[in-house]
Amino acid sequence: MKKILILLLIVSASLTAYGQRGLHIDQLFQGRIIPQERMVETKVRGKMVAKYQLSYFHSLRFEATASEVKRIEELLDKDRQTSYQRVESKKALTIMLQLQPQASLNRYLCFKRTGNGKHMQVVVIYMEGTLSSLDKMNEILK
Repeated sequence: MKKILILLLIVSASLTAYGQRGLHIDQLFQGRIIPQERMVETKVRGKMVAKYQLSYFHSLRFEATASEVKRIEELLDKDRQTSYQRVESKKALTIMLQLQPQASLNRYLCFKRTGNGKHMQVVVIYMEGTLSSLDKMNEILK
């Protein structure tokens, strides 16, 4: 019984890491740009996100230097496809991408940077589910 439980945990852990694979931003989620110990990571599946028409929510929150933010923005630009929104002000930048669907799931990537100077607060969110557009996602995030 313990072996089955351990096997199920290993399989479910590998599935949660699958969503971002194939994207350039996956380097960030794997801790290659910002060390894992500097990030606050949140992963949610199931009923908690189903009411938002999502099946998976994965976010990272951290403080970054200007060079780290520049590298992340370059990766986002590489992942940019057709549907894309960018809102910039003096103190904040928000980028929202709708990615190619994977199987029957729509995929989204959101990036928000606040502050200027040496240290900036950054949030990066990967989401997947049946949510149909960036506009609907904006409604949910508000």
